[in-house]
Amino acid sequence: MKNLKYYLLSALLLFSITNLISQDIGIELDRNEGIIEGVFIKKDNIVFELDSSNSNIKNIYIFSYDSLSERFFYDPIYEFRPRRWLELHSGVRLYINSYSSVDYAKNYSDNSFAGIVGSVTKVDDVEIEYHKRIGNNRIIGIVGKIKSVNDIPISYHKNYSENQRGGYMGKISSIDDINFDFHNKHTYSDLGNYTGKLKEINGVKFEYNQNYSGNINKGSVGKISKIGNIKIEYFKNYSSNSASGIVGKFKSITGADKRVIIY
Repeated sequence: MKNLKYYLLSALLLFSITNLISQDIGIELDRNEGIIEGVFIKKDNIVFELDSSNSNIKNIYIFSYDSLSERFFYDPIYEFRPRRWLELHSGVRLYINSYSSVDYAKNYSDNSFAGIVGSVTKVDDVEIEYHKRIGNNRIIGIVGKIKSVNDIPISYHKNYSENQRGGYMGKISSIDDINFDFHNKHTYSDLGNYTGKLKEINGVKFEYNQNYSGNINKGSVGKISKIGNIKIEYFKNYSSNSASGIVGKFKSITGADKRVIIY
């Protein structure tokens, strides 16, 4: 019996680890407001944190080992992040446990035009590249934004008409092979107040409460209702809920999706 229990426990642990390893997208969710507060993307020993609007890289966490980046990714708390940090450019921070050398963008004309003179370009063997003031970068609004970290390419949505209408021109388009899509502007997205909000990250779809004529979603219109196979519910506009003053408040989060973790 003991051997059977040990076998079952080992199998469960292996199953859990296998499923965790398959995840590289983390979503920080404000359950009461029904909004995405941040997005975490794991690439090997590096974790990228995007800001609440999902348009800019906020923090970059570099770990000595993949196991440490995994621990932080699955529970991104202060105690688990690297203890030292440097500001790269425009408030973006790079966290690292220790470093012995730093290099900066010199006062060359292309760096000056991009406004990155004096910004960190290298920390030990970690190289940071920024978008220069060339092509349509100024129109898109990405001059000075991070272009790559250690050969991990970072791209942004171009100045196409649909991107402009949706208000996501210049927002993150991809981090290496992880792609970001946002909701375009149309009648339903306008009524539902989710124009320009996250639509999909590498096949993980994001849905929002619609503005139905019956007004059943009163108080929760535009709030996130589904992330992949994970469902988020709020108290509907029923008389009993209205009398209790809980219409639109968070009710439950159910389901699971091995592609994404919800904080």
